[in-house]
Amino acid sequence: MKKNKITFFAMELILLVLALFFVWKIFIQNVPEKRVAVILPESGDQRWDSLIKGMKQSAKENHIHLVICNTDDIENAEAEKEAIEEQKNNHIDAFIVLPAPGTDTKEMLTKECSDVPVILVVEDLYTEDAEATSKFSVVAPDYYEMGKYIGGQINSRKQTIGIVVGRKDTEAAASAVRGLTDALEGSDCQILWHYYQEKDQDVCEKVKEQPKVDTLVVLDPGALDQLGDQFEETQEETQEEAQEETQEQGAGTKIYGIGSSMKAIALQDYGKTQGLVVLDGYEIGYKSVEEIAKKIKNRLYKMESHETEVKIMDQDTKLLDDEIERFLYSYE
Repeated sequence: MKKNKITFFAMELILLVLALFFVWKIFIQNVPEKRVAVILPESGDQRWDSLIKGMKQSAKENHIHLVICNTDDIENAEAEKEAIEEQKNNHIDAFIVLPAPGTDTKEMLTKECSDVPVILVVEDLYTEDAEATSKFSVVAPDYYEMGKYIGGQINSRKQTIGIVVGRKDTEAAASAVRGLTDALEGSDCQILWHYYQEKDQDVCEKVKEQPKVDTLVVLDPGALDQLGDQFEETQEETQEEAQEETQEQGAGTKIYGIGSSMKAIALQDYGKTQGLVVLDGYEIGYKSVEEIAKKIKNRLYKMESHETEVKIMDQDTKLLDDEIERFLYSYE
């Protein structure tokens, strides 16, 4: 009789534990995922494919619901403010933002995101003081070192250089140009012109309007993609003109750049560019969501900044190398 009672109570205990487990599972499943808004300029552009892929993978692992905002070009702090306010009205729990150009973006983000977590991606806020920091958490590569690397590849011979940059008053543009010019200091290279992108301007046409140069340096991934389709035609024309002018300059314009898309990598693989520094968009996206998820779960957590890796590709780079293959996987 005593044994039967023990068995009965044991069965009751097991059933109670199972019941509590299933109630807990139902409760967990019914808790809505935290919503994180992602604000990127021209969010549908292919240069963000790898970045968004990394975000989605991290969001899946951290039970985050991503809202990729449908945006056009974000040219200033006011345009970015409108996108943020629209999402705040949709009860967003946190923001992942690529900061808009200009010195007033810092004040805008500080005010608009005072009560909601925000992390910056791809680049930091722009400040006129190159040594100043924004005090926001940032997941991005080191643009100064990227520009410096490209400068180191082209400073070994006398040549004229044209530089295509992204929007003026952005940290990425300022740092990359500073790194490039520091690397060229003391060399026989001469920078003939800088072109900074502006809204509604055709990059290809604007570059064609500039004086011919020996080397074209494209320090903005978006501009590199836009120029990509024109490179082959431009190189052929430049080679013909150069051959008429001088035998020494017959190789035509050499092109180096910063990229973030499969299109940019294809340009390097096809020999249209002589050197490429590629952002690891997947890592930027993955780490940004990972950090914001930690902050959402624990408001006392202090988000960390991460300097992400880049890949160097030159004419000797083989896409079938194991390291490059693993890197390219995030772009598929």
